[in-house]
Amino acid sequence: MAQQSRRQFIGLGTSTLAGALVPGPVKSLFGPPAAACTVHLDQPLGDIAPTIYGQFIEHLGRAIYGGIYDEPSRTFRPDVLAKVQALRPTLLRYPGGTVTKIYHWKDGVGANRPVRKNLIWGGNDNNHVGTDEFMRYAELAGAAPFLTVNMSTGTAEEAADWVEYCNGTDTYYATQRQANGHAQPYQVKYWGLGNEEAAQEDAGTLQDPRDYIKKAWYYAKLMKLQDPTIQLIIAGDKEDWNQQVLQALHPICDYLSLHLYASSKPGEPASLFASIAEMEASIKRTAAQIKALTPAKVENFSKWYRFPSRQQPIRIAIDEWGIWENGGKGAYGLEVDYTWNHALGVACFLNIFQRNAAAIGLATWAQTVNVLAPIMTNETTSICQTIYYPLELYRRLCGTRSVAVTTTGADALDVAASTSADGKTLTLAIVNRESQAVALRLNTKIAGRWTAHELTAPSLAAMNTLQAPTTNVVRYQQRTLPAGTTSYPCAGHSITLLQAQLP
Repeated sequence: MAQQSRRQFIGLGTSTLAGALVPGPVKSLFGPPAAACTVHLDQPLGDIAPTIYGQFIEHLGRAIYGGIYDEPSRTFRPDVLAKVQALRPTLLRYPGGTVTKIYHWKDGVGANRPVRKNLIWGGNDNNHVGTDEFMRYAELAGAAPFLTVNMSTGTAEEAADWVEYCNGTDTYYATQRQANGHAQPYQVKYWGLGNEEAAQEDAGTLQDPRDYIKKAWYYAKLMKLQDPTIQLIIAGDKEDWNQQVLQALHPICDYLSLHLYASSKPGEPASLFASIAEMEASIKRTAAQIKALTPAKVENFSKWYRFPSRQQPIRIAIDEWGIWENGGKGAYGLEVDYTWNHALGVACFLNIFQRNAAAIGLATWAQTVNVLAPIMTNETTSICQTIYYPLELYRRLCGTRSVAVTTTGADALDVAASTSADGKTLTLAIVNRESQAVALRLNTKIAGRWTAHELTAPSLAAMNTLQAPTTNVVRYQQRTLPAGTTSYPCAGHSITLLQAQLP
């Protein structure tokens, strides 16, 4: 998690909205403006990695204590856990974020856990939630664990010991894990080599990419010698940094991290969509840089490393993404109230991930509870914010292969298309960013029925609040359209997933 002064916001300077090809308007004589979309099933854009639907928790404010964990009872909050489980995260990142730079994993295992000052975010951490508790939570949530190691105030040996603790069988730290109640290895696959190491404001001395490269090689060697099957995420930053770390580390890294947060201009909710469109441009630039600088396959990797090189092309790990608005509450103003406008933005993000499926290997929304979060709590209850609902809907319904789709006639629409693993179901994800309804003509060969899953809200400013925990401003409607339907009326400010069986 980056500090506010240096977080990588998406620029607000463009009015071009990605994902729509607009050669000219589609005329409508009556009713709402009309548009048309054409699905190109013969133009696959890539397999959608299930790990793009991840979440992130950090030792920051009320994200863990008072969020997923109830300190007085020393248990996970059941109301929050139920909401996290319904969100279907495929991946869970921990312990940070920026706090990784002062986090020592050995403080958080066993019976005697020291209280440490959180040098990054303030306050004290009693380490009641550590590795074993996190692993249990990831298991309960149905998510694969993703750990980031301390490259700033830690050591390579400490990181390798963590791999041994999590993935080993008969050695010293593996037997400690067994003594702490988990006989079988956790088999943690994803390991981040630090977090935002280029940031000068943070603890650590790796702001020069040459220093990061030297240290990352050492960490990678010791960690992979513990478990050669792990996959490594290296810290990304600006293009010059990325160029140097990719050229030096590409034989052993599987992912390059990209942290992106969108925001809106005060009083201009629509500016959020321009900010999000720039996110897609940044993804494309990073993907092009990876392709230009790294071979798809590593050749002539010395056997004397005693572990294999990466086995697949490098992909982007968007291991922090979200919407970061000013004016929030709590630590560093990070407890943000999300409106329906933000929910529309989340759906646009997810469409971007589908369109760029070939480049993106994983993504984790930052974060999960209370901090820039889809779930908010107080001492007695919890709520789902508006952004929760598109996250849940896409995870539940979208397909596993992205296919090309072109949309003409309406700048307001953002559309992505996917097909199921068996190739039998098509899903169109449609976001109408404007208040006016749009009649969307469906240029497909589908003669059967469509099922529409639609999310709307009373206004762009509508939000769910802890003051009215039983009131949900988000309206969900599911309906079946008649066979032979060739158009769909997209309500103003709506998110719709249309599904049909392919011929």
